[in-house]
Amino acid sequence: MLIKKYLLHISLIVLALIMLIGSTESRTAKASFFGRTIFFPLVYSLKAIENNQALRQENFSLRSQLTESTLQKLQLQNELKEYRDVQAISFDTAGRDFILSEVIGYTGQFQERNLIVNKGSIHGIKPGSAVISGAGIVGKVISISDTYSIILPYSNPRFQVPVMAQRTGVQGILQSDIAGVISMNIIKLGSELAAGDTIVTSNLSRLYPKGFPVGSVKRLRESTDNLFISAELSPFTLVENLEHVFILKGTN
Repeated sequence: MLIKKYLLHISLIVLALIMLIGSTESRTAKASFFGRTIFFPLVYSLKAIENNQALRQENFSLRSQLTESTLQKLQLQNELKEYRDVQAISFDTAGRDFILSEVIGYTGQFQERNLIVNKGSIHGIKPGSAVISGAGIVGKVISISDTYSIILPYSNPRFQVPVMAQRTGVQGILQSDIAGVISMNIIKLGSELAAGDTIVTSNLSRLYPKGFPVGSVKRLRESTDNLFISAELSPFTLVENLEHVFILKGTN
């Protein structure tokens, strides 16, 4: 039992003595021989460990490069989307400057929802500023913090703005009901208005410049007192689909 206990140590001592005997050339040859025979498993394991470590390092480096490339691609895609949104404004903004903002959330429920955007006071946003999309009006800023703002959209029943028919100049008030129906209300009975007419912001509006697109007339309805008519509208901007909005400067 004692011999078995020290057999490994004795074997290593014998091999060391063998390696010390002879010239440099013979020791080199013996080392090469032992490396190919007795110590081959150990040498192979060490090389395998070294290769695995190198592969892990290379794999980590490739993953890092892929992550960085993916982030850069996403950034470029977002910048391209913002550029396209800016270029997609389909009407004259009356020379007003605007701040591009991304919709990042909502407050409220159903038709009383407001939009949350990623621009605030540090970006120059002010309460009461008008908000548009590439297709038409969206609403107005009602609350701000340093880094975000809350927008009251036209689809919220609390929002109202004077509007008119582009063709005839007939005036009315843009409103939404709790069911989400968008209408131009308080139109004088007998006014020249028809389905398909384009509705724009009125010269009476203190929020928007005159002529900003709102929507088109879907159908006309008489009020219960037969004093006014109401025009149900198909809005040009769908609030629930917005990714970016433009907050106008100098409109509050």
